[in-house]
Amino acid sequence: MTGEIIETTAVESPAVAVAEIVIPGREGGHGHGGVATLLTAAAVVAAIIGFRAAVISGSASDSWQSALRTEVKRSAAAMEDVNSLYQTELPIAVRILQARAVQSELLAAAQQASGPTRAALVTEADVQGQLITALSSSSELATNSSYALDSGGLDLGKALADLRAQSPDLLALDPDGLESTGDELANKAQLTILALIPTSLAALFGVLAQPVRSRRRLLLGLGTVALAGGAVMAVAVEVLA
Repeated sequence: MTGEIIETTAVESPAVAVAEIVIPGREGGHGHGGVATLLTAAAVVAAIIGFRAAVISGSASDSWQSALRTEVKRSAAAMEDVNSLYQTELPIAVRILQARAVQSELLAAAQQASGPTRAALVTEADVQGQLITALSSSSELATNSSYALDSGGLDLGKALADLRAQSPDLLALDPDGLESTGDELANKAQLTILALIPTSLAALFGVLAQPVRSRRRLLLGLGTVALAGGAVMAVAVEVLA
């Protein structure tokens, strides 16, 4: 009887020993598998978030550069219109106005004079009239009655607005809108990068779970929650921002 017990124990002992070795080994294998899965998933999610943030940041930079180029183009067009009005058209218009004023004074003086004096005044008034006729074809500013002011001057603001309206494409340039778009994209990129924080925590929990077997399940659970939070945060920014 004693021999059978000893023999039975001897036969079962290896099985028990193997079970004690194999079962923990399986648990450890599952644990290491969970760690590997969490770390891999965290790496993939982090890579996707980082790539998307880089793309958005690049779009923001492109928008800012486009805004700068548009501002330069708009400023150059405005400066060209100002130069055309004040350096090209205005001097001719002023000369016409002067000739009109002189002609008016000469004719008024001629009415009060007689003889050779009257003839000289009329002749000079005719000269001013010829000057006005010669210059008028080169100056819409002086000949367009819509620019004339009651004081005798010219409405340069209206003239400049009409001149700028001749180039609607340039007038429609909106560098401020492009800059605002760049700012929005930059803000979106920053919010996207923030999603890397919980993703990094997930990787940290995964790394800690590998040596700390007693807390492995808890750490893997926390890592999974952090990873899910990072993914949800990234999707929310993509949809809402």
